[in-house]
Amino acid sequence: MSAPRILLPVLALVAGTQIPTHASQPATPLQPLTPSPTAQRHPRDLWKDNFLAAVKIGAQSEIKRLMKNEQELAIYWIMDTAKRISIRPSDALEVEMTALRKGWKTAMESEFADEIYTYYSLLDAVQKRQHTKLDARYEVARSRYGRNVADNKPEVYLVLYEELANVAMQFKDVGDHYWCSQSWVLAYNCVNRNALGDDADLYKACIAMKEAVAARLKVDLKDHTYNECAATYGVLKNQGYDGDPNAVTPEGEPAGPAPSGPAVVEPSAVYQMGFELFTDIGGVDRPSYFNDELHGLWQQARLTTKGSTIRIPSLGETSPAFLRTGSAEVWVDVDNDGKGDVAVPLRGKIDPLEFTIGEGAAKRQWGCLLTTGTSSDMYQGIQMNMNPDDNQMMLYLNPAASVVGQIGEHSVRVIDENMDGIYGSTPRVWNYDGLTADRSHPRIDSVVVDGAKYAMPWSEYQKIGDKWYRFELEQEGMALRGFETEIKTGTIKLNFKGGKPSWVIVQGVGKYENSYFDLLQKDLELPVGNWKLFCGELRKGKKVQTMKALILPGATNHPWTVVEGGETKAELGGPFGFDFKVDDEGDKLTVNGNSIVVTGQHGERYERAWNCVARPEAAWRKEGDRKGSKPQKFKMVSSQEQITAANSWAIAWFPVDLDLDKKGVTEAAEVQLTEKKNKLFGKISSEWK
Repeated sequence: MSAPRILLPVLALVAGTQIPTHASQPATPLQPLTPSPTAQRHPRDLWKDNFLAAVKIGAQSEIKRLMKNEQELAIYWIMDTAKRISIRPSDALEVEMTALRKGWKTAMESEFADEIYTYYSLLDAVQKRQHTKLDARYEVARSRYGRNVADNKPEVYLVLYEELANVAMQFKDVGDHYWCSQSWVLAYNCVNRNALGDDADLYKACIAMKEAVAARLKVDLKDHTYNECAATYGVLKNQGYDGDPNAVTPEGEPAGPAPSGPAVVEPSAVYQMGFELFTDIGGVDRPSYFNDELHGLWQQARLTTKGSTIRIPSLGETSPAFLRTGSAEVWVDVDNDGKGDVAVPLRGKIDPLEFTIGEGAAKRQWGCLLTTGTSSDMYQGIQMNMNPDDNQMMLYLNPAASVVGQIGEHSVRVIDENMDGIYGSTPRVWNYDGLTADRSHPRIDSVVVDGAKYAMPWSEYQKIGDKWYRFELEQEGMALRGFETEIKTGTIKLNFKGGKPSWVIVQGVGKYENSYFDLLQKDLELPVGNWKLFCGELRKGKKVQTMKALILPGATNHPWTVVEGGETKAELGGPFGFDFKVDDEGDKLTVNGNSIVVTGQHGERYERAWNCVARPEAAWRKEGDRKGSKPQKFKMVSSQEQITAANSWAIAWFPVDLDLDKKGVTEAAEVQLTEKKNKLFGKISSEWK
């Protein structure tokens, strides 16, 4: 386990900071980018699915959100699609590229996607051959760089710098400014302090950053990498490294400064973080639906017979394989050589598990809490036998990976709640049982300051102590770049009726769309602007008696406005109602059980109700009548046999479909659902619909 490292300001580390080079470049420059299949769809593929779905229905706000919140993934698909068109054009690819170009231009107000499309569309056969040769040279250099990160041979870094600088200039000559910039970024990583220590060549580092910025501007790309390069170049330039180190002044002294550089006002500071498992489940109030010992709800990885393998779905391609080598023996294959490296504890208890993920410069520590099922597991009040046998073994995984460091006088811990292997990443959305159609469960990383018993959601803008910062991630969150900033603030006061939520997160609109705050945080200040419901949790009880529901925005998610120095009220909770769908089949009405969800006064939805599944009654009437029929009760799933027969755990989260006999009425009819006393929500009554 690595200890936290002392944090240094950007002037000490700026030329030692590794700038990510592979966020949007998985393979070689001109090859089509094909994600590897995994047990669960990779975030890249999910992004594309969500983007195309938003395009299909014309959801402009969602298109803009996907482009701005996930720039790296958007760039990935812009590059991939343009390259595929260059290699083998098709009408389908052209349609996708048109949507990507339009979406990027609208969201980012940039011509980048158009520039890339035009460039690759106009490559002729000769240019493609030249490009292929450059691709191969870049890939060889990139692979050699990755190996040398482990070997740490300075002479190799120096050779690689010259090779990458040459490749960058040749990419420039063939007009590919994106890969020119990427090559300069990797060249910078070969000569900074992180690579060469006190022998770093900061003049060459400055050249690399200057050229990387210029190349990105050529294709109108001001992404996160551009911001990092521009900030780094600005500091190096201020320190006097933007020039010829061999030049002399009239007095005959070298023109450049001493290696330490003069004192200047830094635009940002880089805070190095150290890995540490955080195993105190439930000991800190965290904005997570999974912050308890109800392992049946945790992320699952299912092994079958001896010899079977599985990867952790949320880690995607960075996940090592889990190998089942015996009836009660599982190993983690960290180096992907088909052999176990780390033994998985299988004691029937909740145990920590730690291993490494990623390769080369991106290799880092990660871990989780792990357990297996038992013969007496409870699932929605139903006893289930989930004890492993020779044919199946379910591994249940819960967040525990974190990084810790110091920001000013304050200790900071960032917890990988969404389990994607990046500390402080943007929220990830997943499909889980208990969600109604077209809904997803967002998972957001959290941050604990000064050992508090209350974690905050990770946010681009945060207040640490008495200072506001804007944060950017480096090295997959193993380092944070913090920009001190001045922000005008106000407050929001949550007014919740009908229970006590454990956390309620709001998301900013516009400038603060990557910022998230918990309305239950004490002495909360929010930047001035509009804030909308992101997600939350209503909870009651402890341990196996726990009842909880995930709070999600409704179809109309009206924002609340925070004004400077003012206080805004956020109304949520009761009176509670139901949303549901009804099929009118002429002689009967069918209420779809898996569409039933509790709603609140702000239109919010209470999804994934655990140990408090709605058990309503339904009445119907001819549309416009004042009196309804005698209410009929919904049946509920009550046994493991029913779940096994349906081959679906999801049916335990909802009532069974209910048919209502219309008794010969041919006119339009409407339905009302009521529940007199739900264990979590109390009285619930819907409108007639």
